[in-house]
Amino acid sequence: MPAVVDLVAESGRWLLLGLWILALLATPLLTVLGLSGNFVIVGLALLHALATGFTPLTWPFLLFLLGLALLGEAVEAVVGTFYVARKGATRHGVLGAFLGGLAGAVAGGAVVPVLGAVAGGFVGSFLGAVAGQYWRERRLEPSLRIGWHAFAGKTLASLFKVALSAVMIVLVLLRVFPRA
Repeated sequence: MPAVVDLVAESGRWLLLGLWILALLATPLLTVLGLSGNFVIVGLALLHALATGFTPLTWPFLLFLLGLALLGEAVEAVVGTFYVARKGATRHGVLGAFLGGLAGAVAGGAVVPVLGAVAGGFVGSFLGAVAGQYWRERRLEPSLRIGWHAFAGKTLASLFKVALSAVMIVLVLLRVFPRA
């Protein structure tokens, strides 16, 4: 009978590990949807570390992952906001892109949860930059150009965070499965 109990316990561990890997691999989708996928990676790594006594995933490594997640947020804030400034936006255009992105995410999320927030953030960033720039310059063509740059900056920032999540996942899996 002890052999059966050991087999069931071992099967349960493999099932939990498989579910953990699936959750880890799904985190870039969370990042694409505008959710904190990189912080979920840190949480999943912490969960594994707690379950294994911090054997393959140590505190310094977890802090490194947290640093990468924070880097992603910082880059998103800087690129998403200041990319448009480097492309010629006035303070009004930059502020409009930032506030429009926030307002769009809130409004979009109220209409269609998650996906609406993502789409709303992109559209709001564009419209906010156009409105802010137009308020200052009273010219439509340059305002539309600035709006496009706000949209592009938000897209670049999102792509960076998704790439960063892929790097984090690879680093975690290399630690957990060093010979794989």
